[in-house]
Amino acid sequence: VCEYYFSRRLREVARLNAEGHDIVSLGIGGPDRPPHPDVIETLCEEARRHDSHSYQVSNGLPRLRQAFSDWYARTYRVALDPDKEILPLIGSKEGITHVGLTFLNPGDGVLVPDPGYPTYASSARLIGAEVILYSLTEKNDWLPDFEAIERLPLEKVRLMWVNYPHMPTGRAADPELFRRLVDFGRRHGIVIAHDNPYSFILNDGPRHSIFQIDGAKEVAIELNSLSKSHNMAGWRVAMLAASPEFTSWVMNVKSNIDSGQFRPIMLAAAKALELGEDWFEE
Repeated sequence: VCEYYFSRRLREVARLNAEGHDIVSLGIGGPDRPPHPDVIETLCEEARRHDSHSYQVSNGLPRLRQAFSDWYARTYRVALDPDKEILPLIGSKEGITHVGLTFLNPGDGVLVPDPGYPTYASSARLIGAEVILYSLTEKNDWLPDFEAIERLPLEKVRLMWVNYPHMPTGRAADPELFRRLVDFGRRHGIVIAHDNPYSFILNDGPRHSIFQIDGAKEVAIELNSLSKSHNMAGWRVAMLAASPEFTSWVMNVKSNIDSGQFRPIMLAAAKALELGEDWFEE
């Protein structure tokens, strides 16, 4: 496995800037504005407390899980149990690897969109899984070609990554697509992992979650993030939503890898979610 593509490019951009070049980066997208002032103030206040600096539990503070649950109810009209169906993550990029470690063994197949986020493939290769690309084309409106996918060696596939609104094309989410994905996952025994961090980016229409589809919790996982939606990319705050069974399995992996997030960051993230969506849509 090679070093992550954007890691190499960011280091190259830093070197060129240090040499005096004026580089316009078209690489990894990040917000150019800070979070709401109340979010920053919460971080500062909590960081000053003497009891804020201990290890934390890997499944996050109850207030943060509740804030994520309320966010999904308010934004997507999806009900999630904050204690059993939500797992805070130290960024969704890290969560992608947690999901792979949970559901894949060496030699298993994983369906990865092309074009798509490079981490889907690189995390699978780190695990020793086989990356099976499925093409997204402009001719097909950047949607999966299910007829072509059905011809792939699906007997070895355990996991499928999807991402709508799609990066890099921007193709919006589509409830009919989610219905087809849930059906596909059920028929083939494949876990559908939907990466959903772009609902708030240049999107004036309804916001979609795969869990708006009946039965999706039987086969699906969804990742979401505050990086883009709340201008908090460097804070590394995200979440996984899934059935209690799937969530507990990912928690087993995650708890062996990290020791939870910094408590003030979790409380500031909860504050960001509790503020609602109006402030960053102005």
